[in-house]
Amino acid sequence: MAKITKITVKEQVLQFVESKGSARFTEIQRFIVDLRYGQGTYDAASKSDLTWSKDGTLTRKANPYRGYFSSAFDSWTGYLMHGKHCLVKNDDGSYSVYRN
Repeated sequence: MAKITKITVKEQVLQFVESKGSARFTEIQRFIVDLRYGQGTYDAASKSDLTWSKDGTLTRKANPYRGYFSSAFDSWTGYLMHGKHCLVKNDDGSYSVYRN
């Protein structure tokens, strides 16, 4: 019988970023939300928050998933940023994968 290996969320994120070469915070956020809640969830949430203000203008609320998983990017304690295999922040603000 073949051994089944479970891939962690961290490894899935690393593979996603590697497949792109580098990725922005929002792209990684979108990937994680869609991974957990289904494809298109992140984008659908940002489009569903249209409201009319008191002065009659149409406004968009912030995406409720904005900032989702942001603690994982913390340079001191974030688990995506530490370990043998991790993300590193580039000078342009994007993230790349470091594998040791």
